Amino acid sequence: MKASDIERLIFSPFHTSKILHHFLSGAKSVNSKCIKTELVYLVLPFIYNKHVQNKLKHLNKNSKFNPFIENKDFDIFRSSLNQKINDYREITNTSIIILANEMDLEINKYLAPKSDIHYNNEKDIYLRPIYKSSYNLGIILGKEQYLSVFKKLRITEI
Repeated sequence: MKASDIERLIFSPFHTSKILHHFLSGAKSVNSKCIKTELVYLVLPFIYNKHVQNKLKHLNKNSKFNPFIENKDFDIFRSSLNQKINDYREITNTSIIILANEMDLEINKYLAPKSDIHYNNEKDIYLRPIYKSSYNLGIILGKEQYLSVFKKLRITEI
């Protein structure tokens, strides 16, 4: 299999739309409005960073954003986050379109799915940790004010 074939599989809009759906479901579980639309652009950079994804999958519903981001390893990730947001913007936009076509997705100031999905229902042992990480990211970002997230992460590219 060629590297380009692997890349197409990893960044398949159908796969990434499921990642976004898990993220939105996690956010909706702690915030009835769900999540500010701009924050969805953080999902793929977080999930496709192996170190960050590994930390996310060990969080739970009681986890907070500040302890998650306050460490030296995260500072390295944060330094490249604006570039990663730009790199994943097109994939994220395509994933939102796919997700909106697959289900009833409210899109305005907030993104809110009408139906929820939970990582516990995933049978694939390789996809489950990815979906769990995405769900947990939704939980911790759903508890935060979106402007404080931008400030804490030093985001300028949304």
